[in-house]
Amino acid sequence: MDWTANRILALVLGIVFVLIGIAGFFVSSSMTVGNLMGFDVDIVHNLVHLLTGIVALIAVFTGWSRLFNRIFGIIYFLIGLAGLFYPGLYFNGMLMGMMHVNAVDTGFHLIAGAIAIVVGYFVHDYTTTRATPEA
Repeated sequence: MDWTANRILALVLGIVFVLIGIAGFFVSSSMTVGNLMGFDVDIVHNLVHLLTGIVALIAVFTGWSRLFNRIFGIIYFLIGLAGLFYPGLYFNGMLMGMMHVNAVDTGFHLIAGAIAIVVGYFVHDYTTTRATPEA
């Protein structure tokens, strides 16, 4: 398999999300909100990040990077948009009643989702060969 833009992005996302997920457990391993470098985390948020990272790494090594980036991009961009609608999508102080988020989380989700959408839908994974004139 070639290292395409989609594969590299999925690898980066996989590593980052696994590390964020693991690090989050050191800050909060319950539904009590913790702060990880400005991000609000709790056990559900940590599990979501960990699962996302594992799925990304599986996609990297099974040839599904482009599809992963497309799906990840849409889901995370929508989660970021949902974070903008306070208090409409917040129940019990949590986004959709499931996990703690703050403005930093919302911004990260919007940016990561947008990048994945652009790469997944608009960056081609094929290589081209240049035709050379015959002598």
